[in-house]
Amino acid sequence: MPQDIINGYKMHYGVYGSGEPLIMIHGGLGGGEGSASIVSHHSQQLTSDFKLIVFDRRASGKSESSLDGYSITNYSRDVSALLDHLSVGKAHILGSSAGGPIAIQFALDNPQRTATLSLVNTMSYVDENQRNIRRGELELLDNTEASSQRTQAANALDVRRPGMREAEPEHFQKLLDLHLKQYDGIVKTMRSYIDIGNSIEIRLSELDIPTIIIHGSADSRIPIRCGHALNDRIKNSSFITIDGAEHGLLANEPDKLRRTLEPFWLHNPIN
Repeated sequence: MPQDIINGYKMHYGVYGSGEPLIMIHGGLGGGEGSASIVSHHSQQLTSDFKLIVFDRRASGKSESSLDGYSITNYSRDVSALLDHLSVGKAHILGSSAGGPIAIQFALDNPQRTATLSLVNTMSYVDENQRNIRRGELELLDNTEASSQRTQAANALDVRRPGMREAEPEHFQKLLDLHLKQYDGIVKTMRSYIDIGNSIEIRLSELDIPTIIIHGSADSRIPIRCGHALNDRIKNSSFITIDGAEHGLLANEPDKLRRTLEPFWLHNPIN
């Protein structure tokens, strides 16, 4: 995957296949492995019909932890700038988890470039209970009384990935090392999501793009009610429940997800 300076930061991105452009925006509030899981679960399976575009967001995966640029409106510009860089005019836009608000913001900012909008286990970030949870995670990182930055990052990771430290210690340590490398960027990313407030929610009724919203019924990270709330506000949207599914549908239910999404994209071709 190449790296280029896109909208002011060194972005790690990849392009797979040669069909209709489809950009998938990964989740996570900074740190983590970025788009690696999307590549692993979808790059080979989608490339017969689509040109799959993925990228690591600021302070995520192999991308740079930039000094600034942490706002939902600028994350939308990151997507637009990448499409410009690749000479893509219009694309299917998918956002998963924390990638969802970016996808929505992009569609609001660039309706003429958005063929369809796919929102997977995500929310608008207006829900105060959910924002308080994110504030709690941020406080763990900002806790100056913690013994070390590593302790702070590990505590925050425990909240985001409960049980992983014990069940998958090697994976936990890998993620922890990534979090430490991107520490300052993670803090800025988390603040930017808390700062979204109702800025997306109050504009959802402006969307008039074919939209599909998919949520797992057992999602413990972003409750399914948040997905229903999006469906209630977005015109021309449909809601699909994956029964018994947890958060992270792109990785946990990749085949079920594609069986739902591919007909939706093919039924709404780019014109």
